[in-house]
Amino acid sequence: MKEAFFIAQKIRKSQGPSVVGPLIKLSIAATALGMALVVLSITSGKGLQKSIMQQFSRLEGDITLQSYSVQRTSDTSPVLLEDSLLNVLQNAPYVAAVYPQVEKSALLVNPEIDAFEGVQILGYSAAQWLSFSKWNANGDTIVSKGPKGRYSCMISTTLASELSLSIGDTAMLVVINNKSEIPRLRKSRIEGLYSTALDEFNRGHILMNIDDVRRLQGWRNDSVSQYSVLLNSDDQRSELAAYWNAIVPYDIQVQSIEHKHPAIFGWLELFDTNILLVLGIVLIVAISNLITALLVLIIDRTRMIGTLKSLGASDGLILQVFQLLSLRILFQGLFWGNLIGIGASFLQQTFGIIELDPSTYYISTAPILMDWWWIIGANFTFIIVAFFILRVPVKWISKIDPIKSMRFS
Repeated sequence: MKEAFFIAQKIRKSQGPSVVGPLIKLSIAATALGMALVVLSITSGKGLQKSIMQQFSRLEGDITLQSYSVQRTSDTSPVLLEDSLLNVLQNAPYVAAVYPQVEKSALLVNPEIDAFEGVQILGYSAAQWLSFSKWNANGDTIVSKGPKGRYSCMISTTLASELSLSIGDTAMLVVINNKSEIPRLRKSRIEGLYSTALDEFNRGHILMNIDDVRRLQGWRNDSVSQYSVLLNSDDQRSELAAYWNAIVPYDIQVQSIEHKHPAIFGWLELFDTNILLVLGIVLIVAISNLITALLVLIIDRTRMIGTLKSLGASDGLILQVFQLLSLRILFQGLFWGNLIGIGASFLQQTFGIIELDPSTYYISTAPILMDWWWIIGANFTFIIVAFFILRVPVKWISKIDPIKSMRFS
């Protein structure tokens, strides 16, 4: 092995014909660009997955507990967990927070211009207002405390624009508790604006204090529509939902956020497939370049190979020489590729240079997540696949006749 390393070092330092050096540099550059593309695909794809999942979980909870309902309306029946069961859920080590919520369907009307929109009113408790403060769109602290007036609300900037409403305006809420009853009208003062990256949420929800929504529903003070559970980690979200589904009473259903939004989370799972597809394409291109460079290098050193064979060098020794040369090209390409990919990812993570359309991607800036296991796995995949595939062109050395090669000029 020492002899092979020594010969490989001599070959690398020698000049050779003008075409060999540029070709090797081109192969290194192609490998580096390919690896940089793979790293960027991993960091951006995983970042997008994580950010979109967090958006949904922060707004709707990782797991929700609500009553089974046979009604064909968006309103749900009230649910109330026993204190002992609720305490177990709140104190579970994997649970970050449990938020009670009350929901009510209504029409939000601007009487000044006779414009309206169907909405879902979400009633938040004091603790949930604090967690929602990051989506405050009007620069004050109303979101962290909740609206002050009775039936006052917060609406999204999207709804405010569509209905020509602003902070301080009074809108009208039209609610129906029973089809046989006359719709009830409630004045609602706009006390704040919010803006999330989820356009569907913005268009379809207004926020109130939980007690006000209970009054609209006609429920008692401890009844809720659902419990939203935030987990410390989303690794076993579906498994925990299934576990709690087996514990709670039969008239309560437990759903993970993936179950509530199967299309969106199915789309997110395709990101892993896209990353693997990019890795496969880059592997084919990069290894093709390496094979080309290696074959040119073998042809260029045909006389040297013949000389080594005539001096008694085994085919195994010469094979090791060219394997070391090919692996050096590969490692140089991987080094520069990782440096470029991680550097570009760090710049995007720090400065948010690339922006996205929130209506399509649910977030406004391309997120980055340094998933080191995926990055290390991609590098090992490159090395292992290249090691075995590059043995094929190198084995051509064993067919070189030393006498004929030494006559070659």
